[in-house]
Amino acid sequence: MQGLDKQVYYEIIIHPSGFVEQFADFILQETSCAVEFIDSISAQNPFAITYDDASWQGFNFHIAQAKLSAQPTQIIARLEHINLQAFIESMQAFAATLAQNTQMQVGFCYHIAEKLNKDWIKAYEDSVQPVYCAGFYIRPSWHNLPNNIESSKDIIINPALAFGSGHHASTAMCLELLQEANICGKTLLDVGCGSGILSIAAAKLGAQVYACDTDALCIKESQKNALLNHTTFASLWQGSINNAPSEPKHYDVIVANIIAFVVKLLHNDFKAKLAKNGLLILSGILSEYKFDIIEAFSDFNLLETRTQGEWIALKLTL
Repeated sequence: MQGLDKQVYYEIIIHPSGFVEQFADFILQETSCAVEFIDSISAQNPFAITYDDASWQGFNFHIAQAKLSAQPTQIIARLEHINLQAFIESMQAFAATLAQNTQMQVGFCYHIAEKLNKDWIKAYEDSVQPVYCAGFYIRPSWHNLPNNIESSKDIIINPALAFGSGHHASTAMCLELLQEANICGKTLLDVGCGSGILSIAAAKLGAQVYACDTDALCIKESQKNALLNHTTFASLWQGSINNAPSEPKHYDVIVANIIAFVVKLLHNDFKAKLAKNGLLILSGILSEYKFDIIEAFSDFNLLETRTQGEWIALKLTL
């Protein structure tokens, strides 16, 4: 939403059957508006209570299925200048294309409400609270750093058009695994860097950081957040592992907080770029795909499996 000149706006809640990040990226590209993520099974989520089932609509995915789904994350967009029918139709086409490309069932259900305009940006800012995770204090810039927190443990991430703020379980588990590993002085590659939060944390832990993302928007957000946190990366590029600079030939640590489907696609690249006895951290994986990913990476040594809610993270080595 670009301003508050109209008296009403539309609040659209989308519950995808899967591929949350892909749906969020699509919505951002279609609307150029920030989105909010919320856990539908959280006690703090008011929507399941406020909106009855009859007020939800769906495309290959019903609200009753969503309530039983292992994928609990909803995407909230607040939009002012939009053709609702065209937007929903474009999202249906996106879901159909995604299903065809992945050979998986893909759908979503959604709720649309017309609401009176207010300063919802401030209301949203007030709702985004700092989180203490893996020794880091992660906050938006409008929250001050407490006096008892060292600057080396301070990470500023403003919720924006890229995934990764520390509130999501998959990001939190990556941060924990990075904190527990001795990565000071080591080379680290962050694949699918999103907001740059993992790269920033790794830099603060003393690693020499390389980062990439296929989304140009994520590269811009990572650059912006690196400056905001007074951190630097050895290299940051748009693309994937195959676009990495010629040096280093291998990385001591590779971290990838991306969906299971893409993790499997990158298996050979991970193996080619990970140093002997190096550490591979994989997250962003729903628990239902746990054994599928473990089998796909059976040529690695599995060191640890970590779980938070419906999400898992794996720590592997060669």
